[in-house]
Amino acid sequence: SSGINAEWPLRPGIASLCLTAQITRCQEEDEIMDSDEEDEEELLDAEPLDDGSPLDDGEPIEHEPVVEEAEDFVIKPSPDAKVFYAFPKHADETMFPGGKVVKALIGFQNNGDSPFIIDNVEGGFRYPMDYNYVIQNFTSFRYGREVAPGVTQTFLYMFVPSEQLAGGSRTFSLVMSLNYRGEDGTLYTDSPFNETVSVHEVDEGFDTEIFFMYVLLAALFALLLFGAQYLFSSAFGGRKSSRKTIETGTSGGIDYDYIPKDHLTAKKAKATKRD
Repeated sequence: SSGINAEWPLRPGIASLCLTAQITRCQEEDEIMDSDEEDEEELLDAEPLDDGSPLDDGEPIEHEPVVEEAEDFVIKPSPDAKVFYAFPKHADETMFPGGKVVKALIGFQNNGDSPFIIDNVEGGFRYPMDYNYVIQNFTSFRYGREVAPGVTQTFLYMFVPSEQLAGGSRTFSLVMSLNYRGEDGTLYTDSPFNETVSVHEVDEGFDTEIFFMYVLLAALFALLLFGAQYLFSSAFGGRKSSRKTIETGTSGGIDYDYIPKDHLTAKKAKATKRD
């Protein structure tokens, strides 16, 4: 009985709490319903949007055309021209000397019906694995010469591979390109030579630079010897010339007629006394 009496006072408190929560939830539902009714009344009291006038759809939307990415502009050779090359002094076209002038002949043959204008020839070393990576650019030769239809002309092109590229097993892509244009201004380009080459060191048996250095040293040595000899001769020659010369006269052939006889007799007397 004591346990029942201890729990009994708690039951009214729990019931009151549940009732309070139920009342609060009912009040919130009533407020939501009242707000929905007010919104419906405002919509009914509002003026109609359609007043009988035609609908204005506005200006039509113009969709921008999809611009396709243009391909890279590539200059190609003309089908009416033929370009060829030759290295007159190099039988091996895969090796070129470093620091020496290399001469190449670029031929152009016009097989079309209109003339072509040869602008220039350019060349350079490029990295074999990446054509856009330039290792050495050569001087561009400008010509500005017109080649008539059915005519073949040859152009001289020269370049000097760098000595720093010589030696080792390194290889480079040697590219020589001839740029020309048609009568209508269309640009063309053709690369008659585009091969992998190497640069070797030049082993010269006679070095002119060293020879002239030796000649200069020999001339300086000769000049020093000449200067030393001049100083030596001037020093000792001056001492000899500064000595006084004593004249002793001649022993015979003297004319005594102009001397008075008194002096002669006195001189003889002195001489006899000394003896």
